[in-house]
Amino acid sequence: MTQELFKDFPNDARVWIYQTNRALTEKEIQLIDRKLQSFVKDWAAHGDQLWANAQVVNPFFVAVAVNDKLTPPSGCSIDASVKKLQELGQSLKIDFFTRLKVTYIKDDHLDQVDFSDLSTLDENTQIFDPLLSNLGELRTKFPVALKESSFAHLV
Repeated sequence: MTQELFKDFPNDARVWIYQTNRALTEKEIQLIDRKLQSFVKDWAAHGDQLWANAQVVNPFFVAVAVNDKLTPPSGCSIDASVKKLQELGQSLKIDFFTRLKVTYIKDDHLDQVDFSDLSTLDENTQIFDPLLSNLGELRTKFPVALKESSFAHLV
């Protein structure tokens, strides 16, 4: 599924991953996707339109991608995207900045575990590592075995 994300973007496009504190409902996913599409349509850095897109990846993650080779995002434009997710989170009572949980696959379902309980997972458990830097990693390493993730040293 993640290999189909942002089809018109190169693998080296910059990406930001936002993890939620709970699974999004289908209604919330549709609303968030609509709001993010509206946001990226007008998203600019110093007046220059960004080649960007955003979407809900699965019920626990939102991704924002920018082809920074065409127009690099500025600090202000990045702040604007963070603010947009904060606003959405406040209106929907969702925390898009969850850093104390790890989302993983168990029996074909997504679940979360507290970061402090990460060692309870098997090293081969497929997790969603939000510490990715580009779209290629999102497409090929989301999910990834815990032992191959940024958190491997914690297990």
